Amino acid sequence: MNQPLINFEDYSIAGLIFNGVGCLFWVVAYVILVIEIRKKKFVEMPAYVAGANLGWEFVWSWIYHPNTGLLFALSYQAAFLLDCFIFYSVLRYGTKQPMNPETKKHFALFCVINFGFWIIFSYLFRNEGFDTLIGANSGYIINVILSLQCVFLLMQTKDTGQFSMVLAWSRMLGTGLISVSMFFFYPENHFVQFLGISCFILDNTFIYILWKRHGKLFGALSKA
Repeated sequence: MNQPLINFEDYSIAGLIFNGVGCLFWVVAYVILVIEIRKKKFVEMPAYVAGANLGWEFVWSWIYHPNTGLLFALSYQAAFLLDCFIFYSVLRYGTKQPMNPETKKHFALFCVINFGFWIIFSYLFRNEGFDTLIGANSGYIINVILSLQCVFLLMQTKDTGQFSMVLAWSRMLGTGLISVSMFFFYPENHFVQFLGISCFILDNTFIYILWKRHGKLFGALSKA
């Protein structure tokens, strides 16, 4: 990667700060998710979107790189490495999420096919000029699916003790701050701005539902 540590030439300082802190919150969210998986043997990442997340991160970590700078590229790669464990855990524990018996029979195969599909999708989306130079368009398509599926998964799961309020806040802040940076980076890209606002609404809906069922807005460490 022959690029500066941070690309101040093409991006505003304010946008870079919002984006960088948002990326950091996402790495924190992944670390929390890994800890929760090891503790609970349950994956809060919706099983049907885990392959999409990993596929996008593979493309933007190893085939393309965000032109925001080396520090941002490294955060993408850190997220990918953490997501490898998360995806492995989805294959191992994903059938604990609500799904019918027929789906469980073919669950692992579906996850692998889904992973492959999103690698091809993310690569072609960028290669044929539909994406930004940091993968924002394709990333937000996946993020909307993730945020929506998180709400569905929460509503379908009886035991809310399986979910971390700290993770929910980290995910919301990560996506929310990156969404703010989209208004600085791409003031005319109303598509990605709309998706960012949609994610913010869905992520806060998740927090609200979890709070109503958990009884704690910020989450006690014992239930984090």
